[in-house]
Amino acid sequence: MRKILAFYLLVFLAAFSVNAQDKDTTQRQSLTLMFIGDVMGHGPQIRSAYNSETKSYNYDDVFSRVSPLFSLADITIANLEVTLAGQPYMGYPQFSSPDELVDGIVGAGVDVFVTANNHTVDRGKQGIVRTIDVLTAKGVPHAGSYYDAQHRDTTYPLILEQNGIRLALLNYTYGTNGIPVPSPTIVNLIDTAVIRADYEKAKSLNVDEVIVCVHWGNEYQRTPAIQQQALTKFMHDMGIRMVIGSHPHVLQRMEASLDTDTTEGRVVVYSLGNFVSNQRQQYRNGGAVAAVNIVKENGKTLIANAAHALVWVHTPIVDGKKLYRVLPVAEYEKQTDYFNEEDKALFDEFATDSRALYDKENYNFPEILMRDTEWMIPWEIKPKTTFNHLTPILPQSSIVFPNRLSIP
Repeated sequence: MRKILAFYLLVFLAAFSVNAQDKDTTQRQSLTLMFIGDVMGHGPQIRSAYNSETKSYNYDDVFSRVSPLFSLADITIANLEVTLAGQPYMGYPQFSSPDELVDGIVGAGVDVFVTANNHTVDRGKQGIVRTIDVLTAKGVPHAGSYYDAQHRDTTYPLILEQNGIRLALLNYTYGTNGIPVPSPTIVNLIDTAVIRADYEKAKSLNVDEVIVCVHWGNEYQRTPAIQQQALTKFMHDMGIRMVIGSHPHVLQRMEASLDTDTTEGRVVVYSLGNFVSNQRQQYRNGGAVAAVNIVKENGKTLIANAAHALVWVHTPIVDGKKLYRVLPVAEYEKQTDYFNEEDKALFDEFATDSRALYDKENYNFPEILMRDTEWMIPWEIKPKTTFNHLTPILPQSSIVFPNRLSIP
């Protein structure tokens, strides 16, 4: 796991009003997690990354502009929604991206991948095995798909430990596009009995917190389905306090309850949208980064803060070639001369649509903005104090988030 440069660590700690003296006197440890949405690899993206002169692929330019944002996190986790099955490289419907896709996104600051999604079996057993091989060879921790039962039993849950805080990461998908998972490989499917067993195993491993990344919901629907809400309630009630969703390819709401003396913290992010893809339709050409800060104080783990940042996929034509660049919205909306007129209209549309959704439906997940040239967690924003779900809730099963955003 990478170590954050001292400069960025100091910026982040200042944003949460933590100083070295406080940490020493209260034995307080802090860990910030970031989660990003679907990392897709459509055909045009693959062709864009190819250099005909060197006959090689490079994705550095795709992700370099989000690297400063990721530097605010101790651990950044991404949904890898392609296989690394080798050639022939292909986009939809049977994804296989060059290995260099991983190099580009890891180089920008992503630390961990979850691999259980509806495209995990696109290239059959060979695709599952080679994806695991590549991630393992590159030293990138991952969860969600396995060589066999023994491999799963010995490596899952994925344990992540940083800053004195020990986490267990679980990952599941609703399905694999109707393609059977070939034996003996395993792809984690949503099954409440399995989730319960995995959670019990995680607790036995002396972890401070359990996180579930889950591939679920209805594609292109901006409201979470009743099944997403029901599964969230099941996991929250069981003790899994952090649930992060992907798959719909559009944004869905985020909700956070923060730990206090009288309330228990919980987080759900229903869908982070597309982090990078070739989908250019309204609502689909961008996504969000969710940040959750947890602290451990005198042996007790607390969910202390949550925030988000919007990202948009820019596809400029440079020297006759279509490029893909993931842009942090809060930074690039200040650069008035960066876009041509058509791209600026698309950028503004995504920003406006996304903020309208989040302003209406998010709970205690304010936006991370920039002050001058520095990213700052918006700790000073006054939190909401009441909450009502805006979509149907299962009878007698509403998820209540009565807390407010507090400064640790």
